Amino acid sequence: MASGDAQAPTKARSHLVRDVLAELRVHQWVKNLLVFVSPLASHTLFSSDVLERLVLLFLAFCASASGVYVVNDLVDLESDRAHPRKRHRPLASGRLPKLFGAVGPLLMLVGVGLGFYVSFTSGLIIAGYILLSAAYSAYLKTQPLVDVFTLSGLYTIRMFAGENAVGIDASIWLLSFSAFMFLSLAFLKRVSEYQAMQTEKTSYDSRRGYTPEDVEMLKMMGVCSSFIATMVLSLYLNSDAAADQYSSPILLWGAIPVFLFWQSRMWLSAERGFMTDDPIIYAARDWVSRLVVVVLALLYLGASFL
Repeated sequence: MASGDAQAPTKARSHLVRDVLAELRVHQWVKNLLVFVSPLASHTLFSSDVLERLVLLFLAFCASASGVYVVNDLVDLESDRAHPRKRHRPLASGRLPKLFGAVGPLLMLVGVGLGFYVSFTSGLIIAGYILLSAAYSAYLKTQPLVDVFTLSGLYTIRMFAGENAVGIDASIWLLSFSAFMFLSLAFLKRVSEYQAMQTEKTSYDSRRGYTPEDVEMLKMMGVCSSFIATMVLSLYLNSDAAADQYSSPILLWGAIPVFLFWQSRMWLSAERGFMTDDPIIYAARDWVSRLVVVVLALLYLGASFL
């Protein structure tokens, strides 16, 4: 009996930590790795103090994003309780008290502070990211097409912040590729939400500006954006810029079929209703997607140093 009483506080603390991490959406932090993409592609990631600045910027985005999630969950408390999945979130279910919502603004301040510590411009970018995220949650996500372009913009902001923090000139190739790729992911996110609604046989009001009849059009626009991104990548690999940047750019051509396979699999997963409502988190948990990342990393290393 005494042993059980001793274990109870430990178990309660364990559950509390788990709920706090869930509310902060720590698993969503994987998106903030985008700040490392441009320095990695330009082979400047491990130069001087670049990595230190990017790690601080990564933490700034993590704190800011978690703060926005907490505030949004507090604002959407009643609607989340009517949602088949969101009602299980710590705040919506009551496992965390409403008072926990005060953590949101504090995290945003920490994020902005870290941003300004990196540089004045980085601080402004973090503040802009928070404002755009709040605008998206409050209104923009209800506007058809505006929502997906805003989501794409939120991804792009992370990449731009990474470039700006270390003084890298924006690459028109990377900008073009990421614009289409992020737009595709935004469409994929929206499609997966409607696929989930169909699978769960629920008519929950998702506060989106689309109707079920729009889903096929969203799929078409998303798949087209996805394949255009691969076409841009192919054109880049055939350019003088790739030849100047890599020792063996021919090896990067192996990335084309790998990338096409991954894109096709993601859309097929969404079509079959296997995907959650966030494709990046789905990919982070998917062993095939992880294998694709490993293969792409090996191709990058080979093209860079062989």
